[in-house]
Amino acid sequence: MFDAVKAREAVTTIEKLNGSSSFRNILKETARQSIIKDHKTLRLYLNLLVAGKVLSVRTRDVGSVYRQEIYALKSNKATVWAGLDVLQRHGLNWGKDLTDMRPILTDFEGLVRSKIFEKRLMASLEDCLVNELYTDAKKNTGTTFLVIAMISTMKVDLPYLLRRADQIHIGRAIRFLFRRILEIASSNRTEFDGAAFLVVRDHFLRIARQYAQTGFWNQIEHETGKGKLGLSIVNRINESEVISAAGKQLGVIG
Repeated sequence: MFDAVKAREAVTTIEKLNGSSSFRNILKETARQSIIKDHKTLRLYLNLLVAGKVLSVRTRDVGSVYRQEIYALKSNKATVWAGLDVLQRHGLNWGKDLTDMRPILTDFEGLVRSKIFEKRLMASLEDCLVNELYTDAKKNTGTTFLVIAMISTMKVDLPYLLRRADQIHIGRAIRFLFRRILEIASSNRTEFDGAAFLVVRDHFLRIARQYAQTGFWNQIEHETGKGKLGLSIVNRINESEVISAAGKQLGVIG
């Protein structure tokens, strides 16, 4: 897995080289500073930074078999892709191809968690979920329904997801959403289809227990979270919406 600190330090090194940032010079300098010592590892980092549009690269003929590669800073922020298409590639089970993809700016932490797919960088599942709730809060897209479908049926990197949510001021909303799903799943009564409810209940409670065993659930129960964005959306969520979203994701509801 890539390291955000190493990615940032590699970019700083290229800035300091100021025009003489050939691959060989970058490797020599990153090795000297004990940032990245292996040429294969450096190549992977540079490819990621170019794909994320943090760096640009050009080549020039130096009379050798291989053209020399020169790297330069292009942006202080990386570009990755989020949206329904990306969520589907992360496991959203919606039964049809979704074509919505949108570029979003991210930091080095978001960049190193992304994955290259068809020459584009897909944001991590956690960053995609946070972005969907944020987008719904800003533009009323209705995609919180998909966030419910994913977090109620799939285990995520919870500390990272909550930290990213706090950064864009939907931390309170995402915590309340987890608590609301738990409240619904823990109920002994339901107005929904009983068989579907039991499948969803079993699935989410199993995930919640895993969070509790690692201590991560404390961040849901005992932290307020930052920001008020999305709270009005989450406050309106009812049992039918939670069970419908999760049930469709699990394939027990058509």
